[in-house]
Amino acid sequence: MSAPRVVSLGCRLNLAEGEAMRGLADGAGLKDAVVVNSCAVTNEAVRETRQKIRRARRENPEARVIVTGCAAQIDADAFSAMPEVSAVIGNDEKLKAETWARLAAGSG
Repeated sequence: MSAPRVVSLGCRLNLAEGEAMRGLADGAGLKDAVVVNSCAVTNEAVRETRQKIRRARRENPEARVIVTGCAAQIDADAFSAMPEVSAVIGNDEKLKAETWARLAAGSG
């Protein structure tokens, strides 16, 4: 895996934002990363987010797993505490080019 991969859960807005994040991450030169764009509408959505994070790590053991979206915004500490997670990005940061540039540079 080289180009960033985005896994979006939930609403159409998440799907659209996922595509935008893929472009920003790719444009910043972020490599070997899986971005999980989470949903918090239901407990099931949060559970599915955790499953996707674990699967991303299992299927891409060398990749960075970056979590964003509503579930990550609501409970950033819980997602940060997951050993599979490399970084958590708040909703206010996820569509900013500088966020992805910082991640591509290895910080954040």
